Amino acid sequence: MSDTLISVRNVSKAYRIWESPSTRLTSLLLEIVAGILPGSLGDALRRQAARHCRDFWALKDVSFELRKGESVGIIGRNGSGKSTLLQLVTGTLQPTSGTVEVNGRVAALLELGSGFNPEFTGRENVYLNGAVLGLTRAQVDDRFASIAEFADIGEYIDEPVKTYSSGMMVRLAFAVAFSVEPEILIVDEALSVGDIFFQQKCFKRVHEMLEKGVSLLLVSHDTAAVQNLCAHALLLVTGEQRFLGLPEEAVSRYFAFSEPKADGGTGRVLDHQATGQREPLLALMEANNIASQARSVHGAQEIFIEKLTILNAKQVPARDFKVGETMHVVMLLRSTHRISDPSAGLHVYDRMNNLVFAAGTRQLQVPFGDFAPDERRVVEFQLEMSLHPGEYTFSAGCSQSSEEGPNHGYVQHRLEGLGPVQVVAAPGPNGVWPFYGQAKLPMVVKVHG
Repeated sequence: MSDTLISVRNVSKAYRIWESPSTRLTSLLLEIVAGILPGSLGDALRRQAARHCRDFWALKDVSFELRKGESVGIIGRNGSGKSTLLQLVTGTLQPTSGTVEVNGRVAALLELGSGFNPEFTGRENVYLNGAVLGLTRAQVDDRFASIAEFADIGEYIDEPVKTYSSGMMVRLAFAVAFSVEPEILIVDEALSVGDIFFQQKCFKRVHEMLEKGVSLLLVSHDTAAVQNLCAHALLLVTGEQRFLGLPEEAVSRYFAFSEPKADGGTGRVLDHQATGQREPLLALMEANNIASQARSVHGAQEIFIEKLTILNAKQVPARDFKVGETMHVVMLLRSTHRISDPSAGLHVYDRMNNLVFAAGTRQLQVPFGDFAPDERRVVEFQLEMSLHPGEYTFSAGCSQSSEEGPNHGYVQHRLEGLGPVQVVAAPGPNGVWPFYGQAKLPMVVKVHG
C-alpha cells in the first residue's frame, strides 16, 4: 500500500467571471442550447456565450505530495491561491483540471468555530463538533475532560457560545479538533490566533502529533511557523507553483521581492576594502571557502557571494564558539552588473529552524555605495554569539535596494543552510552562567534601599 496520503497532480482551478448578471444568465442558456444542437451550430453558440465572460485562474498546474509522517507548508501572499488549494484538498471545491487524491482520516483547522451553534453551550458544541469530525458520543465522553482542560475556559464551557469572546471560541475549536486522532492534520492560519500562551500550547500539541506520525499540511503567512514545523514547503505566486523544497529556501524566495526588517542583535560589519586588511582575508577565504556547502542557493546573482569563511577572534577558521565569543563571517562579494546601493547580511537559525537573529549592512547603516560591473569587495560581520548552548545554522545573502523603503530589498543571492556552528557553555569566574534562555538581552539591575 502506498504511503502517500495526499496527491495533488497538475491541478488548476478557474473561476468564470461574467460581464454582468444578465450576461451570466444569457451565457448559461446559450450553453444549454449548444449542448442540444449538433456540430457547428452548437460550437457557434458556445463561442457566442464565451464572448461575455472570462476565466480567472486561481491555480495553474500545481503538484505536490504529502506522505505518512511528512509535514508540508504552503506559503504565498494574499491572492496566491493557498485557500483555493486547501478547499480542493478538503473536497469543498473540485479542480478544473488535474487530480486530487486524499487517503486517510483528516482533521482540518480551517475556519475555527464555524460549525458552532451560537445558541448551544460550549459543552453541547463539543459533542456536536465531535460528531461532525467522526467521533462517537462515547469517544467524546472519554475525551471531554482533556478537551475542557486544553480549552481552559472554565465555567464558560456550560454557557451559550454566543456569549464567548473570539479568543474563547478559538480555544474551544482547537481543543475539539486536537481531540481527534487523524492521519492528516490540515491547518489554515489557525496557529497565529489567540494569545501567545495559547499559541505555545498549540505548537506543543502539533509537535506531539507529528512525533506520533501524524502528517501535517500547514498554510500560513507565519514563515517562522512553516520553518519550525515543516520539512518541505510549497511557494505559490499568483496561482503558480514557484518552488517546492526546503522551507528555508521557500521562505527566502517568498521574501525575494520584499525582504522584511530584521531587528535586534549586536553584530557589526567591517568593509575590509576600506580598512586595508583585504589581502590576508582573501588568502584565508581561498583556503577555507564554505560557500559551496550551502544546502540550497538561489537568486538572480547580478551581485553574489563568491566566497565565505567563518573565523574566530584569532582569525582562525572555526565552528565552535563559547557563549559570548565573537564569530567572524567574512564574505567576498562580486558583481556582474552595475548595482545601486546593495546590502549583505546574515540570518541565524536554532536547531528547530527558528529565526534567532537577522541583520545586514542596511539595518546596521553601513552603506556600500554602488558596485561597478565585475567589482569585488570583502565584508566581515562580527557577531557576538550570546546564545544558549547548542547548534545553529545560518544563511547569508545580498540584495539590491528597493523603492519600497530602507527595510526592503530585491534578493540577488542567498546561501541557505550553512554551518552548523556550535555554541558551548562558558560559565563565569564563579561558575555561574551569564544568562538563561535563547539569547542574551541587554539588562541593567538596580537595587534600591
